[in-house]
Amino acid sequence: MTILNCSATKCIYNDNRLCSRGDIEITGDNAHRADETSCGSFRDRTTAAMQNSGTEHCGCEKINIDCKAQECTYNNKCNCTASAIDVAGCSTDGCNETKCSTFACKC
Repeated sequence: MTILNCSATKCIYNDNRLCSRGDIEITGDNAHRADETSCGSFRDRTTAAMQNSGTEHCGCEKINIDCKAQECTYNNKCNCTASAIDVAGCSTDGCNETKCSTFACKC
């Protein structure tokens, strides 16, 4: 499991910079830069809260990451092998504005 620090505070799963989802997906199949990746699990807090009112979550420091960024150094058969990653996107309004800041291209 990877240690996750998440600054996408508008995400419903963000609990004090930890993720309460249990696992996430990093997208960017053909990414060569961090800006070409995103957190595919991002859900807008405002929209999702209306759909899932009353759901309690607990933030996790360590998390399973399904990584679709095939060119990332830390991707091993779609599993993230980095000891820790940062998902950036403090002011995000959607999945396309998040990114895996730890992405390192092996190309």
